[in-house]
Amino acid sequence: MDTPSGNKELQKKIKDFALQAELLPSVAIVQQIEPFVSLYMTSRGLEELGISQEELQEIGSGYLERFFNLEDSEDYLNKLKELLKTNDPQETFTFFQQVKFKERKDWVWHIGATRIFFWDEAGKPSHLLTIAIPIDKMKHIPNKAERLLAEKNFFHHNLTKFLSLGKREKEVLQWVASGYSSPQIAEKLFISVQTVNTHRKIIKQKLGISSNYEFTLYAYAYDLI
Repeated sequence: MDTPSGNKELQKKIKDFALQAELLPSVAIVQQIEPFVSLYMTSRGLEELGISQEELQEIGSGYLERFFNLEDSEDYLNKLKELLKTNDPQETFTFFQQVKFKERKDWVWHIGATRIFFWDEAGKPSHLLTIAIPIDKMKHIPNKAERLLAEKNFFHHNLTKFLSLGKREKEVLQWVASGYSSPQIAEKLFISVQTVNTHRKIIKQKLGISSNYEFTLYAYAYDLI
């Protein structure tokens, strides 16, 4: 098998792995890290994407934009950085990922696991192995994955506004989200009802919200309840 790296040891390892990978009930991908190139993918994955092994190698990093929803890539990239940093041959990480199949308009959710596959002569990780399994037929799991993605996006999009709240405002936010009235909150925090209402007004202004439901969204997103 020809690979851009030209490393015979690597080529042999991919060839040996490919013999077993085709038997797996999943898609397996071997990727070179720098420059990014997908060197090998099992036939099941190639068929689902509608691409050949040669085309897969030629498009390089364009593979990511073409077949994956990059909006949910931040979690993957953070985990990947940590994996490369620790450089542990036994370490793996898992993630959810949305993939575009050749004959489907909607994204197909997958659960994947990645580990280091090969190292260069200096002992630096140079290639990754990822195993991916579609979960679209397990109806409850894609729904949960969608919620996780929405929660993650909410967290990042609203973090600056949340950090603008003071300590007391976060406490009031927490109690409002938990269903407590202003008099009840005043009693718990040993402040007046008028002060609680002032805090509630300021919180609404800072966060740009208008309902108790939105208080709850923030409280859940930032682990206040």
